Amino acid sequence: MGLVGSGGVYRAGQVAFHHRDDISLRVIDTSVPVSELRTSHFAYDQTDARTDPNVVFPVDTLRTLVAEGVIGELSPRAYAFMGGIYSARRVRDALAPEISRRLAEDQVDLALLVPV
Repeated sequence: MGLVGSGGVYRAGQVAFHHRDDISLRVIDTSVPVSELRTSHFAYDQTDARTDPNVVFPVDTLRTLVAEGVIGELSPRAYAFMGGIYSARRVRDALAPEISRRLAEDQVDLALLVPV
C-alpha cells in the first residue's frame, strides 16, 4: 500500500512547502519516526497536525495495520505535497503524473490519498 498526503508534511531536514501553487513533492521513508515529521501549509489550521502528524499523514496507523495483518505491506516510500494548489492544470500535467509514476515505480497496488 502506498501513502500520499496533501497536508504539507515533510521530514525534518527537508525543505518546507513555501507558497500557494507549490507543486513540489516530498519523498518520506515510511519507517521514519513520526517525531521527525513536520507540516507547512497555508490553507488549514495545523495545530493538530503539528501535535500528531498522523491526523493528516497516517503512517503509524498503516504500520499498525501491516503488523496486525490487515494489509499486506506498506511501500517503503510515501509522498507528500501541499494541497493548496489552485492550478488544476499544473496538478493534472505535472504533479499527478509524477506521483503516479513514482507509485508505479514502487510497484504499489493501492494508494491511500489523504486530503486536507
